[in-house]
Amino acid sequence: YGSEPGQFNLPWGVDCDESGDIYISDWGNHRVQIFSPDGELKNVVGEFGSGNGQFNRPTGITVDNHGDFYVADWGNNRVLMYNSEGQYIWSFYGDATLSKVARNYMLTNAVPNRLREMGKLESEKYLRRPRSVRIDEDFRLYIPDFESYRIQVYQKDFIELDQTQYAGPLRNPTLEVT
Repeated sequence: YGSEPGQFNLPWGVDCDESGDIYISDWGNHRVQIFSPDGELKNVVGEFGSGNGQFNRPTGITVDNHGDFYVADWGNNRVLMYNSEGQYIWSFYGDATLSKVARNYMLTNAVPNRLREMGKLESEKYLRRPRSVRIDEDFRLYIPDFESYRIQVYQKDFIELDQTQYAGPLRNPTLEVT
């Protein structure tokens, strides 16, 4: 029991990735700790707060086949997504809206060069005290929405991009006139 790296204060959720690393949500310390299969601490992610990458009572956790992990943030009424390096990607409040044109809600993540799309929403309401989160092999994200008395289901779609389809940020763009 404690707040030092490798110690816990009310551990809540646990999941493992394909390499056997263990992800544990630490409710009382407002963080996620990641351990190797041998028990060696590899990473500590998050701190108390309501900003990007911060937690207020993290509960459930799940890891997908890409190595991305999702954490139900009970106190902030949202689910946070991190990449396999433990970098914050986005927060999802269950407040997605559908585009009138494409009827999709899209996000991009340039680090692993994947286009992400969260679409096919089964409900469009805010999350209220999510306590768990799971993703299946078809990348369907299941969020038990505790105080709304329902399970919200979202589809994570992705398209792998090759080098010709990805462009990094422009640095000192210029226009040449001839």
